[in-house]
Amino acid sequence: MKLTQLEYFCVAARYHNITKASKELFVTQPSVSNAIKALEEEFGVNLFYRNNNKLTLTPEGEIFYKQAEELLAHADSVASEFHELRKKITPVRIGMPPMLGSIYLPDLYISLRQEFPEVDFHLYEYGSVKACEQVMEEKLDLAIVNAEQTAIDKCNLHIIDTEDLLFCVSKDHPLAGQSTILMNMLNNEPLILFNTDSVQVMTLTRQFKAAGVNPHIILNTSQITTLINMIKAEPIGAFLYRSMVETYPDIIGIPVFPSIEQRIGVIWRKGKYQNAITEKVIKYLKNY
Repeated sequence: MKLTQLEYFCVAARYHNITKASKELFVTQPSVSNAIKALEEEFGVNLFYRNNNKLTLTPEGEIFYKQAEELLAHADSVASEFHELRKKITPVRIGMPPMLGSIYLPDLYISLRQEFPEVDFHLYEYGSVKACEQVMEEKLDLAIVNAEQTAIDKCNLHIIDTEDLLFCVSKDHPLAGQSTILMNMLNNEPLILFNTDSVQVMTLTRQFKAAGVNPHIILNTSQITTLINMIKAEPIGAFLYRSMVETYPDIIGIPVFPSIEQRIGVIWRKGKYQNAITEKVIKYLKNY
């Protein structure tokens, strides 16, 4: 028994005629006749008396008609309820550090909106460490972060990209002609780093310490525009992902030796129930 069969049967019962029912339903007459025949064969009863083109419900048909109407009404109610529920789906909250945002946004947001037009996405800018904390505290549903942090093991993680860091300067910087940068070459060099909650800064701090370098940090910032403008205006260096450097033709990116690679991943809380929409978004981001 299918809902379409019940619908065809009920309309035929109301019109007492196959032809009128088919016009009402915008289907062919055989479609209505076959639906009624299938129901009669399934339950082993005759639902109609047939007199030429007129249909009259049998006693069994009367009982079946009442039950079918109730089933169809309930099905409509369930469908309406779930359509309303879909409208009330909570937004998907996504965190992302400023530097990764400069690489992935707005393309990622546009792609998500095209794939999930009914979903309301809320984007939040946090450093990778803070974003990881927000995911674990369930203040974010998921985040795209630098995965080179110890707390990452507390989250589900799927690596989506790998980026290496370049030492970036203006074309007039004294180190602009170098083909490779060693960490010990940066002793006393003025540097701009991202905020201290940045995984990149934690990584660089370890590298400086290993090389015995005491960095001359003049600014910690989360503002990409500020950082770029400072590099252009002064003999100052900074570390940026290779993908970012390609978007700034006035900036020179110099490879670091040994190279500093950073894994980029999408994270979500372990053991947390995810609604169907969030699960689909996570699956989509895994393949982004």
